[in-house]
Amino acid sequence: MHEFKICGPALDDGVPIHIAVAALDNFQAVVDKSYLVLAGAKRMSAKDREIFQLRAKTFERGSLLTQFEIALSGMQLTLPFISSFGPQNLWDYTRDAFSFLTNVCGAVQNNEKPTYTFSNDGDVNVQIGDTVHHYNGPVIQIGELALPSYQKLAHLIEPQRLSEISAKPSDQKVPDLYIGPNDRNKFDIPTRIEKETRAIDCEIYDFNKYKNAGRLSIKQPGQALAQGDYAFEIFGSQDHVEYIYSMLKPQVRLYCLVEMESNPFGEDKVYKLHVTGVSP
Repeated sequence: MHEFKICGPALDDGVPIHIAVAALDNFQAVVDKSYLVLAGAKRMSAKDREIFQLRAKTFERGSLLTQFEIALSGMQLTLPFISSFGPQNLWDYTRDAFSFLTNVCGAVQNNEKPTYTFSNDGDVNVQIGDTVHHYNGPVIQIGELALPSYQKLAHLIEPQRLSEISAKPSDQKVPDLYIGPNDRNKFDIPTRIEKETRAIDCEIYDFNKYKNAGRLSIKQPGQALAQGDYAFEIFGSQDHVEYIYSMLKPQVRLYCLVEMESNPFGEDKVYKLHVTGVSP
């Protein structure tokens, strides 16, 4: 049996359902990623959900303290990384992925770039400064998949409302997963905006006039940015009408500043484009 706990002033007089649902939903998503990687699946299907569930057994008042079990049943799976697959395996990998993300996200926030050395047996050494952390191969995959859900969990923290999110085996005192009052930004990835304006030929296929933001696709190779889809927002107080009209064209030329993300899992990547202008 394991326990998942959230607590804080917002729970002193009952549990706000929207907070409980958000916390439980993102915690489920975190553990789902361990299942998906270990089961060799890409997404949770209805069949996968029949096989794998977190089942709440009891709830305690004063905080939201949920006693739950990891239920696995009827498995017919090919598991490339481990010879046996059970609730303890799944929890161990979830715990280790949390530790991994804590280390690499903390590193990039301190302007340190983790380096990865993969061995023939699938294990990984992650070096941060002079410190080397050793992980089993699936931990890296699980961590990368689970990062958005951990970010959402951490962003629920507001010390005046919610001060702790944690999980552990019920017979253990120290949490395996702990997000405390100072950890709201624990898993945030820093970004930087480049100074040089780039010109790109692309198709704008989505635009929200209320947010002045959308998505575009670069289809021609050999440009300032690689082929692919990118999120963008209009820089400054430009009129959005011209961008709406641009959606009618198969291709437009945009000028933009590139916001790069300090990717903790490898090479830095484009986070967002800030469009400074469009050719008439």
